[in-house]
Amino acid sequence: MRGIEMIEWLIAVNEKCRDIADKARDSLSALEKKDTEGAKKIQDYLKSDYKALVRLWEQVDPEKKQAGRLNDLGRHIGFAMENDFNDILTHDLPDVQRNVEKLAKAGQEEGKPIGFEDMLHAAIVKSSLGQYKDGHLRDAVLNGVVAVFDMIRQRTGLDLDGAKLTGQAFGMENGKLIFSELDSESGRNDQKGFLQIYEGIYTGVRNVKAHSLAHDLNEIKAAQYLVMLSLLARRVEECKER
Repeated sequence: MRGIEMIEWLIAVNEKCRDIADKARDSLSALEKKDTEGAKKIQDYLKSDYKALVRLWEQVDPEKKQAGRLNDLGRHIGFAMENDFNDILTHDLPDVQRNVEKLAKAGQEEGKPIGFEDMLHAAIVKSSLGQYKDGHLRDAVLNGVVAVFDMIRQRTGLDLDGAKLTGQAFGMENGKLIFSELDSESGRNDQKGFLQIYEGIYTGVRNVKAHSLAHDLNEIKAAQYLVMLSLLARRVEECKER
């Protein structure tokens, strides 16, 4: 992994560990209240979180040679007794997170700062980096926008463009993809805000660059566009299906 990817991996794994810790505490609380039905529902979510954690781990350590108590974590989630949740919180997760940090440190090149190319999503690298390096800045930015909207079409199966595509892909009520959970105010703000960003990118960048050969781009401004488009490509990639 490149430096920026390793940082993103570390953040994703730690977030998943926090999710598991929160649910383990909820399970303990349910068991203490003799709510076995509630504990069983939480266990199902824990199993899903654990599978996601293992998938993340295998991106860096495919054979899980440095996984520590990762397997113990899965075993305790499977048994789901009160002492298992105590082990998860006091032994398994702390050990997993220590090993995560070791893997992240080992995976980064020491002393190498994060550079422009490290911040580009693979789809933007493919669509635009060669043209950017060759000095074709307008084409690099325009193709980056096209690449992002192609990703939206691929994820949704919609044969649309512009506001019609973004509305049906990310609409608050019936959109096919969601950025985060919509049952919270922050999640709804995330959805609404990024819907508007995608619409703005299409109108303010794609339409402007496509309709005229004239442009005001220099290397720095074009690079900033490509980094922004990389974030949008990543959000499309990470969306959940409604």
